[in-house]
Amino acid sequence: MRSAVILAGGEGRRMGAEKASVMLCGRPLIEHVIERILDAVDEVVVVLRDYEQARRLEGAVSGCRVAIDHACGIGPLAGLQTGMNVARGRYAFATGCDMPFLNSDIIDGLFSVADGHDGAVPILNDIPERLHAVYLARQLEDACRIAIARGERRISAPLAWLDIKFVDAEIFRDVDPELLSFFNVNTPDDLRSAEDIVRKRTAERHSGLP
Repeated sequence: MRSAVILAGGEGRRMGAEKASVMLCGRPLIEHVIERILDAVDEVVVVLRDYEQARRLEGAVSGCRVAIDHACGIGPLAGLQTGMNVARGRYAFATGCDMPFLNSDIIDGLFSVADGHDGAVPILNDIPERLHAVYLARQLEDACRIAIARGERRISAPLAWLDIKFVDAEIFRDVDPELLSFFNVNTPDDLRSAEDIVRKRTAERHSGLP
């Protein structure tokens, strides 16, 4: 069984609004993320910061398992620990709620690379994409718990204790030529760019272009 864990509890300070519920072409951003993941996993776990947020996003996360991050406010490590604890799959794909163009073929490839290791993390432009990666769920959960107990807040901290297989993201260009799977919506400008991409893809589908 394969799981996905989406961290969606952030307040989106750079965006100026909660990113999970920001509208992208008429739909909450998190809906786009969930839709892109479904073909690659058997379950989706969405980690939210409180029950109020869960009520607001009830329609958007319908069909997903919802986990509340009771230690929210200390960064993504607590969210990862919560999500990995809830995940039923041996391996889980971890991501944020701000990546609307995730590619299921890339996710599938990362699961394959992770097999036999504690995780698989792609590197793009020399930067590890730790929230576009696959992890052995229980191993990462334990590592996050230890890191938090030691006062760590960096997402890189628990990974230092794990057997992570790093992979050059360039190998995925055959299934995602522009590597849009790694596109993050962090600011209003990013959101406008994402809207342009969605409109372009919609126009191409309607015109019959590949």
